[in-house]
Amino acid sequence: MSYQSSDIVEALVREYLVRAGCTSALEGFNREKPKHANSITKREVLRKSLGLDKAAAYYKKQNPTADGLPSTLEVWVIHQMAKFGATSDAVGPALLPAPRPAPGPVRPIPRGATEPDEVSVPMAVPGLPRRPSAGSGIAPVASQSPAASATASQGPPARPMPLRQGFGFGEAVAPRQAAPTTARRISSTPSVENDSDGEPEVIHPGMSRASAGGVVRVSPQGPMQHSASASNVSLRASAPGLGLAAGSAPQVRSGSGATVAMSGGLTPLRAHVASRPDGGRLGMGVSRHRGEMVMEDVGDINFDDEDDGGAAAGVATMRISGPATRKPGTAISPDMMRQVKQLLWGAQGQPPPSWKQGFFFNRHPGLQFGLLQKQGGPCGVLAAVQALILAALHSPTAGFNTTPRGPEQQSALASAITESLWQARMGPTAALVLPEGEAGGAAGRLGYEQLCRAVAQHTATSKEALLDLVRSSLSVLMSEDGWGVVLLVMSLVISRGVDNVRADMDEPGNSLMGMHGYCTQELVNMIVLGVANSNVFDGNKHLDGSTMLKGISRRCRVGLLTLFEWYKYVEVGASLKNPTLPVWVICSESHFTVLFAQDSRALQNQLPFDLYYYDELANQESIIRLSLTRDPRGGWTARVGSSFNDRGKCEGQNIPLLECVIETRWPGVKVNWNGHEAIL
Repeated sequence: MSYQSSDIVEALVREYLVRAGCTSALEGFNREKPKHANSITKREVLRKSLGLDKAAAYYKKQNPTADGLPSTLEVWVIHQMAKFGATSDAVGPALLPAPRPAPGPVRPIPRGATEPDEVSVPMAVPGLPRRPSAGSGIAPVASQSPAASATASQGPPARPMPLRQGFGFGEAVAPRQAAPTTARRISSTPSVENDSDGEPEVIHPGMSRASAGGVVRVSPQGPMQHSASASNVSLRASAPGLGLAAGSAPQVRSGSGATVAMSGGLTPLRAHVASRPDGGRLGMGVSRHRGEMVMEDVGDINFDDEDDGGAAAGVATMRISGPATRKPGTAISPDMMRQVKQLLWGAQGQPPPSWKQGFFFNRHPGLQFGLLQKQGGPCGVLAAVQALILAALHSPTAGFNTTPRGPEQQSALASAITESLWQARMGPTAALVLPEGEAGGAAGRLGYEQLCRAVAQHTATSKEALLDLVRSSLSVLMSEDGWGVVLLVMSLVISRGVDNVRADMDEPGNSLMGMHGYCTQELVNMIVLGVANSNVFDGNKHLDGSTMLKGISRRCRVGLLTLFEWYKYVEVGASLKNPTLPVWVICSESHFTVLFAQDSRALQNQLPFDLYYYDELANQESIIRLSLTRDPRGGWTARVGSSFNDRGKCEGQNIPLLECVIETRWPGVKVNWNGHEAIL
């Protein structure tokens, strides 16, 4: 499972307070930051999230008589102090590796040699101080003149050293046999010279900018060549994570055992090797932005056991390639696609043009939580997803975050889509439908039929894996002119199964898109609840002893209110009127919007309180705050009448219909629009 930085920070503080015995402080912290579903409760999970599992193992090895491990926060502090040479007697040498002699100069590999002596390639990054770390065994890097650098780069390349996974950066260790790795290949992608990520561009000190941007290629007949071409590659990384040494040209062993020389003076990258959603190994923490060269698929590298002092086995050969891609999905058969189209779009066979949009956010200050709708039609999908986004942005102490930043927006959207797909599944897996191959980057230019031929289903057997899959696909789902909305509803149908969706509905022959391209109640219910029920009352109702109308069977996380109930057309049950969070999808005059409250008193009917209204199609420039108080006259309900005929006469009159919807949940209230023009 992937955790947000706030989850890790809270776990660090909570664990430290527990280990330190700060009971009062812990109680206060838990009041301010209560545990939630994503809270980290296991120390090993916390250590692995920070890449400190080896550090903890090394501490345990060096302190066999210690009373357990210190807190993860303490391990991290000691780790950082040891790494940057800031150790002291107070810290102690427990987490420091044994001192080793400084490595000698880089030596060329004799021609024909198969197992050259191990050497250490020191790190030399422009702009960073070159100093040895206490106890790390790193010798200072002597500066070289440009001529010396050029001369050194022309010599035979030196083999890179395996790097310690402990604290001594770049320490030499005895060679060990690495586990078999996957086949290696070399490819590159065009670089973006001025990337917006703000990461520094790290270039070998002994190379010119032109040569540093060259392409690293390999041919079947010869060694890797370093050529400057139109498709240049810029190797970027954060300075602490990339070691560059002037004049060095390390070698990489290919999958067949052949040795390939790498030009450009690249040394091995020392970084945490994380797990990938597809089960592979994500090699070396180089940023994976567009146009950048990344290290991935290290293969099944075996690191030393804890009793080996934390040293790594020989660094296995890496595959250097462009940005990582998802595994190919499973093709959707023509018959299945035909059934999906018929269930979704009915006789039309395809969505109207208004449905061609993705899930993108409002940029107005105070409205950054809100999705935007380009045209009428898919409002039910967007409002239902919007309600789930608000649920993801909710905190028990701070309420709804209405000003999320970009990463928070993406995280909330990914959580919302994951929640919807996961609860809709009928079996052990959920599916996400995505365009394959080159179509993924150009999905917005495809027509609907082209899209249907280009998509495949990607399945996940756990909610965590599904979340990772959704996160990796956000660029497709969030494209403003893309097919994100359509891909979501297709994914829901395939996750649940066409036959199961039809079995949820009162009229199995109907489609999930209604007249005029509007969303049906079944589609909204499937997004919010995972079940395509046709009704909003609680439980099931039998008519004439043979017909059963299917309603809501459980309390919902987000609710729903509808103007149809005020007109006495339908009944909304307590499951939707009283959700666990104060957020409701609003259905009024064939349009779906969202209403929510920052005050928990809204769920307890304790007036007064404020509601906040958001319409993704209304081009709002600010959120609409509605203040609810008790109306001595009983609100519109008392003034108009309680019968079906009386309320039916109100259609077309200057009555703010949103107030009527509000009265279905909070009867007899007066609504103050706080300066906003009432929506009639």
